Amino acid sequence: MYRGLACGIAIAVTGLVAGCVTQDEASFSARNAQVEIDLRSYVRGQSNELLELTERLLSTSQKSKTSSRKMGRTLDETITLMDQIHMNLPSLLAAQDVEIADLRQQVTDGALDKATLKTRTNDIATYRKALLRSLNASAARAGSTVQALNGLGRDDLMQLSGIAQDLSRDLDAVRTMIEMQL
Repeated sequence: MYRGLACGIAIAVTGLVAGCVTQDEASFSARNAQVEIDLRSYVRGQSNELLELTERLLSTSQKSKTSSRKMGRTLDETITLMDQIHMNLPSLLAAQDVEIADLRQQVTDGALDKATLKTRTNDIATYRKALLRSLNASAARAGSTVQALNGLGRDDLMQLSGIAQDLSRDLDAVRTMIEMQL
C-alpha cells in the first residue's frame, strides 16, 4: 500500500515538474527557415547538377558520331533529376511564402522591424531569380540539344529528340512556377 502511494506521489511530482519546466522552442518562422535553408540548398544543388547534365547533353548531341545509348542514359538521368526538382520546388516556394507571411505577422504584432522583413524578402527574391537563371540556362541547352539532334537527321536519335523536347517543356513549367512567385 505504501509502495503504491509512494509511486503515485513520485509520478505526480514528476508530472508537476515536467509541466513547470518549459523549453525554449523556436518560433514557427525559425523552424521553417531552417527547413527552407536545407531545401533551398538541396534544390540549388539539383539545379547546378541539371546545368551540368544539360551541358553534357548539348555537348554529346553536337558530335556527329553521337551514341544514342550514351545520349539516352544522360537524358534519363536528366529527366530523373528534373522530376526531383519538380517535386521539391513547390515545397520550397510554399515554405518561403509561409515564412514571409509569418514575418509580416510579426511586423504587424510589433515583434519584428520592417527592415528585417524587407531583407529576408529580398533574400528570397534573389534566390528565386538565381534559380530561374540557372533553369533558363538549362532550358536553352535542352532546346539546343533538340535542334542538334534533329540536325543530325539520324533515325535512332529522333525518339531522343522527342524526349529532350519533353525535358524542355518540363523546364518551362518549373520556370513558370517560379516566375509566378516573383
